[in-house]
Amino acid sequence: MKVTMKIDIRKFIEANQLRTLKSILEDQDAATIIDMIDELPVEEKLIVFRLLPKELAAQVFSELDPTDQTKLLSLFKEERVRDILNYMDPDDRTDLFDELPANVVKKLLEYLSPEERKRAIELLNYPPNSAGRLMTPEFVDLKEHLTVEEALEHVRKTGKDKETVYVLFVIDKTRKLKGTVELKDLIFADPGIKISEIMDPDPLYVHTTDDQEEVARFMSDHDLIAVPVVDSEQRLVGVITIDDIVDIIEEEATEDIQKMANMGVSYESYFHTKTTRFFKNRVFWLIALLIFESFSGVIITKYQDFLRTFAVLAAFIPTMIATGGNAATQTSALIIRAMATGEIELRDWWRVLLKELWVSVLLGASLAVVMMVRAHFTSPVLDVTLGVSCALLVMVVFSGVTGALLPFFARLLKIDPAFMAGPVVATIMDVMGVAIYFYVVSMFIK
Repeated sequence: MKVTMKIDIRKFIEANQLRTLKSILEDQDAATIIDMIDELPVEEKLIVFRLLPKELAAQVFSELDPTDQTKLLSLFKEERVRDILNYMDPDDRTDLFDELPANVVKKLLEYLSPEERKRAIELLNYPPNSAGRLMTPEFVDLKEHLTVEEALEHVRKTGKDKETVYVLFVIDKTRKLKGTVELKDLIFADPGIKISEIMDPDPLYVHTTDDQEEVARFMSDHDLIAVPVVDSEQRLVGVITIDDIVDIIEEEATEDIQKMANMGVSYESYFHTKTTRFFKNRVFWLIALLIFESFSGVIITKYQDFLRTFAVLAAFIPTMIATGGNAATQTSALIIRAMATGEIELRDWWRVLLKELWVSVLLGASLAVVMMVRAHFTSPVLDVTLGVSCALLVMVVFSGVTGALLPFFARLLKIDPAFMAGPVVATIMDVMGVAIYFYVVSMFIK
């Protein structure tokens, strides 16, 4: 059993107590070491890697930020690069190669053993963000004619370095997937019966070209800890395990959050991302939204005489804009989330529209009553009170409908619906809110 402890690695390095540090690190798991070296500069991380055993070094390297991985590769000695690349899990190595320029990847492939190089090239040939890129060829396969006793012996011999042994995959001579067997069923089965008698003959599987987000949803829906990956001819080529899916869910969540904030997507951690990268990711959207937001000033200018006459109406503009933006943001967030989980498809737009229209009417009426009371204390003039309250009702209904339909519009244009949340929908409602407010109020106040 490994002893998990948090130490200050820098103190050992500064005191040149590297032998003591090495013995401590060898008793830690990869996650603990990652936590200990996270804030260290690359030069000190390099010292740590020199002290780690080959297999542990590969595990730790797999979990590093892509920026640190690239820097360390340029600083490692050739022998260390070869060890780490060959000991890395195939799927983690593919993730690393995806982050590097093609000429660097070509050079790194030369460090791999012939067998590992063949695996790496096969995975790299699949489309980006596909199940083929995500899978690992490290799995335990069985044949139908094996007895339970023979199968268990096979697992003992071949399963030590595999990605998972909790689910075993049954194939025929041509490697076509015939079924799956859970390890617990294998352990408790009669040793003399054949695998064909205890396997699931209708296994769930995904194809190499399936999108990784769809695979994550598929595994979540069916509560799978591992899913086989087959090619177009139904041959088993790899397996995707739950730990890979956790990484994908984290990536997709990060991507959606950043898109909902209308900024370029970055998978690097906050402190590893350069200031210029943050600037480039955000400046375009802020300029575009600023320009669009300026139309609200044009609308206010059009009603300046009306506003000069009834100056009290200016007091309600911030409330109208904020409420419209809030209502639209709430609705769009609900729809985008439902789209991401597969609950809502493009064909469901009319059902969503009807539902959100009804919800928006109820919300608008409730808020209109509250606004009527508030407006009465600001201006007891009945026309002003009614005008502002009705404007808010129309605003909330329009916001709900807009927030519901924008994600569908984005999906129709093959744009990620997440872009239609946050600043985009809020800015649209800022402009439209001003227009709706003055138009409705002007109908009540003469």
